[in-house]
Amino acid sequence: MKKMRFLCLFAALVMTLCLASCEKGVFLDKLNEQLNAGTGDETGDETGDETGGETDGTDLPDYTALSEGLDEDGHFEGITASQYVTLPDYDSVQVPEFPQITGRAIEDWDIVNIDFVGSIDGVEFAGGSTGGQGTDIVVGYTSYIDDFIEQLVGHTPGENFDIEVTFPEDYGNEELNGKDAVFNITVNFIWDVSEEAAQMIGFTDRDEMCQYVAYYSPVEALISSSGVNVFMSAAQCGDIPASVLETVRNQLAFLNGSQPDEESVTLQAQLYLIVQAVAEKEGFTATDEDITAYEYESFVEVYGAPFVKFDILRDKVVTFLDETIG
Repeated sequence: MKKMRFLCLFAALVMTLCLASCEKGVFLDKLNEQLNAGTGDETGDETGDETGGETDGTDLPDYTALSEGLDEDGHFEGITASQYVTLPDYDSVQVPEFPQITGRAIEDWDIVNIDFVGSIDGVEFAGGSTGGQGTDIVVGYTSYIDDFIEQLVGHTPGENFDIEVTFPEDYGNEELNGKDAVFNITVNFIWDVSEEAAQMIGFTDRDEMCQYVAYYSPVEALISSSGVNVFMSAAQCGDIPASVLETVRNQLAFLNGSQPDEESVTLQAQLYLIVQAVAEKEGFTATDEDITAYEYESFVEVYGAPFVKFDILRDKVVTFLDETIG
């Protein structure tokens, strides 16, 4: 499952570790909650101020630790990544195709895109609909209630039909526990995923990709990043400097709250070195103007400028590769 883990780590890279993947207002609200934890309510008290009381900040993690090991430009300190990484030519990267099948019935192990609307006694219930957005299920892997998945087998894209299921008594929702429900199903299409296509984007085989889709990601998300995945998989990374491994190890330990295994550290370090190598080759930089453009000013004090620029560089590289390859 090594390649699958690589893709999981790369998904974190695409979203970036902290900044671009969170709403700034939500993040700052949570930060303030931590700062004011246990010091009074939102309106303040006799011992605090109007923000909820004074605090020494001892309960707040020192996020600036994420900047340790990075220089003022957001690169690994003292490291020229191109000395350790061999990048493939952009034009040589072949992006796999994932056609959509509409002319045959659903079979076991198919990846199928469907829409559904669930109802009980003719009344739709909250959370029981895809909202017309479609969702990918893998027959044989994805787990839905009762025999929901099994009832799809034999139906053909374009069909609209009802299936009947019964929620478990201990489903965890008082409105649904033990209830009989009807789901109106629309089969949109079947993804045509070949062994070769799955391997091209980093999976060992189609079966491993099916597991990934069932538990982690819709096919569309894999397609949108397939060019970048192929490029990252094709890049060659030699011996990784000990200082880079130490920086990544500390970052992962900080973010996960526990010491990471060395395979994860190595894979993440390879990804980051490849990203830095692309930034060096293309002359990408992260400037104070970029921090303003990204609206990341409030993050500099929290994480430190090196980590913020590190994050911006990753975003620039992923965007560049996504636009260049395909």
